[in-house]
Amino acid sequence: MIGVICLSQFGCEQGSRTAKYPEGALQVRYEASTQYSGCLIACTAMAANYLLDKTAFTEASIRHDLELAQLDESRVGDVKKYLETKKLHLVVLSGRLDGKPPASLKYWACERGYPAICVINRQPGNPGQNHAVLVIGISKTKPDEKSDRIHYLDPSSPAHLHSEDQPVFEANWSRGEYAMMIVVQPPPG
Repeated sequence: MIGVICLSQFGCEQGSRTAKYPEGALQVRYEASTQYSGCLIACTAMAANYLLDKTAFTEASIRHDLELAQLDESRVGDVKKYLETKKLHLVVLSGRLDGKPPASLKYWACERGYPAICVINRQPGNPGQNHAVLVIGISKTKPDEKSDRIHYLDPSSPAHLHSEDQPVFEANWSRGEYAMMIVVQPPPG
């Protein structure tokens, strides 16, 4: 169940440098994961800051607030509760790359302009290696390429920015049960 996804056992390690963003990618400010289980809150900080167009959150500030509230930084439901106290929502979906809205990654990242937190797993057969990354764009296939490329920020990778062929990303994402989260503001009223 997506609501109880726990990222505490994942290999979230701090990164050290960034690369030029691909054309058309969302220009999201990078936030490193500084602790082993911090990938979800680092991605949440990046997505929330992009949404608000300012640096209102850091991984450290979210961790501090969660600890004060006795909430777990690796539990999606606890991060969702935390964001509600900040007048933000975490929309939790089981997504697909080309699915119909609202479960389509392309819809959120390309059509709506929202970065999407996706849970991936690069270790087949090891669900303890689930890991949160932030998808910032999808490049269309060029004539000399076999598939679209998915661009994402990895808060625990020294490379920061990753670009993978669609089949590779989808295989990693499928092992994370296609978990996808979007940080949004509630409608006015």
